[in-house]
Amino acid sequence: MVLHGMKVLEFEGNEQDCSFTYHRTREGPNFFVSHYKGSTRGHNDPKECWRTLGVAKFTDSGKALKQWCLDMDEQYGATQLEPHVDTSFASEVQDEESSPIDNTKMIT
Repeated sequence: MVLHGMKVLEFEGNEQDCSFTYHRTREGPNFFVSHYKGSTRGHNDPKECWRTLGVAKFTDSGKALKQWCLDMDEQYGATQLEPHVDTSFASEVQDEESSPIDNTKMIT
């Protein structure tokens, strides 16, 4: 399922009753969704997603999931949009180093 402005990446080892996805969003933070033992939860922390496996996290597939979660977070978790630069007239008011009246002349 792909929603507008969202890309869903699936863990290769997903099965019918045990699946993990990483959701890359256009706005807001990216997140994980885990579906395991009839429970579906959202996670911001990659290790918290992996920990939903309980003792199964120490199996080979559990270790692969942990690595996948860490890889997704490293690759996409810290991506941020470029900061918006305000070039409007009102931006002069926000500039602490100058005053809005610095570029004005007094008419006498």
